[in-house]
Amino acid sequence: MTGSSRRTAEASIQRQPDAGADALLAQIDLVTFDCFGTLVDWQEALPALGVDASRMPQFLRESERRQRPGRRDAAFVPYRRLLEEVGAVLRPDLDPIEIARWARRFGELPFFGDVVAAVALLSSMVHVGVVSNCDAVHQLDVSRRLGVPWDVCVVAEELEAYKPTDRAWDRAVTQVTARGYDPGRWLHVSAWDDYDLAPATARGIRTAFVARPGGVAPQRDGADVLFHDVLELSRAMAASKGGPLHYEVEAEATDADTFERLIAWLVDEHLAEVRACAGVRRAELLQLDGLRARGVYRFESRAALARYLARDAPRLRGRARELFADHEVRFTRIEGVVRHALLGERA
Repeated sequence: MTGSSRRTAEASIQRQPDAGADALLAQIDLVTFDCFGTLVDWQEALPALGVDASRMPQFLRESERRQRPGRRDAAFVPYRRLLEEVGAVLRPDLDPIEIARWARRFGELPFFGDVVAAVALLSSMVHVGVVSNCDAVHQLDVSRRLGVPWDVCVVAEELEAYKPTDRAWDRAVTQVTARGYDPGRWLHVSAWDDYDLAPATARGIRTAFVARPGGVAPQRDGADVLFHDVLELSRAMAASKGGPLHYEVEAEATDADTFERLIAWLVDEHLAEVRACAGVRRAELLQLDGLRARGVYRFESRAALARYLARDAPRLRGRARELFADHEVRFTRIEGVVRHALLGERA
């Protein structure tokens, strides 16, 4: 990833998503990310070690050399240990304990500014995850700080191989597809063509390039969609899916005994059934007072809400009528778009 193969990522975006890209995004069920250099600004790693950021090419060269040793039978080196070895090259004067602490805290490096809001929005519409050259503990830190648990987490420590090798990517695809995901409805997002986009495309995975400093842009038409950053991607996904959509059902009981039965049904049966419906990303219950409760549901797309209203809601309403007479509980339904609120914008 050095020399003439590296291009300025920001200059590589020459087109916006077209109608074809919109249709593609509407079909996506899973979005995975490369982490370091795409979500996490790993150029901050060197200043954290007391090394000038201009030495990033050396960091990459040393890392790559250890990730892809010349011998086929070479033992796999976990990322923390690899970082410790690279750190010792960059800072031979530093106490090994300090270098080990730096390597362990790689998952605490800062995110790019668009990432937190973008991943929150995406996670309300699709499953989200990572395919990353790191240890599991690094992704625990990343996910914790994002506030979004990964639905899919594939790391080099588990694969015992590093991207972009065939061994790593083949094992990653096997793991993800074994969980029921269709590669044709899986979008992998990265700022790195050589490590991520090209090998993912070769395995039938849809790909998105996002521009990051130092990234490697794909060749012409080398990625399915191209974006300036992850926030632009998430907004395009929201536009293509017409979501996420916020849907509420408020229930008001006529007396305390009925309300107690209502809450028991909602908690023990109803919420679980709603969460099992296709396209439901969240279902929660709020108790407003002694007689009123509100079910708050979030759907990944307008199509998912329409499917729920046509197929699932009549069945659930039928169950409510079996348990409660019309004069006992009154239901009021509310629908609203929430994608702008998630981004701190006005609709």
